[in-house]
Amino acid sequence: MKSSSGTAAASFFNLYVTGQIESASFPLGPEASEIFCRYEAIAGKDWELMSGIKYGITQSASNRKSNFNEPIAINMPIELTYQSTNPFGWPQILISIYGTTRWGIDVSLGYSRVHVPVFGSGNCKSISQMLKAPILRPRCTNMMSDFIRWLTGRNPELKDPKILLDNMRTKGLSTESYGEVQLQLNVMSRGIARLGLEF
Repeated sequence: MKSSSGTAAASFFNLYVTGQIESASFPLGPEASEIFCRYEAIAGKDWELMSGIKYGITQSASNRKSNFNEPIAINMPIELTYQSTNPFGWPQILISIYGTTRWGIDVSLGYSRVHVPVFGSGNCKSISQMLKAPILRPRCTNMMSDFIRWLTGRNPELKDPKILLDNMRTKGLSTESYGEVQLQLNVMSRGIARLGLEF
């Protein structure tokens, strides 16, 4: 029985992620009076989310009481526990940023993504990192669509933002840098060395 349980215990490892989406900054100021974010934690098919919330949405926030290019505080907590048999498909966090215009219309301001930090493969390793992820905003492909964007006040949106996680699917996608999202992530792993993995 001991041998059997030991074999079962060595067939997977755990990854614990805590932290928060701290803020978003726009060097030229956001094209909205308030912003909010939606996030999704995405991992490969061999990864099982044992606890935590895969999807989340933040409160609306603004920097109207400070300079236009000051970071906008979000402070959205993230807490995830994964179990996996291999590191392929290492977890990523995909963030969609939206804003509310002065006319009360919700528009897309861009997308951002970041990998959960990767570190050494001891029996029990932990790391805390402050991460900055660029905000990418899709661009109009021609003058007509750019005119419609100006006329309606709505920016181009991705039908499926998950294409940003696959470089092969973003071929030909035109984007521009619009700012950055700052995250604080604390990560701890357990059981990686038992599987004979090194990275």
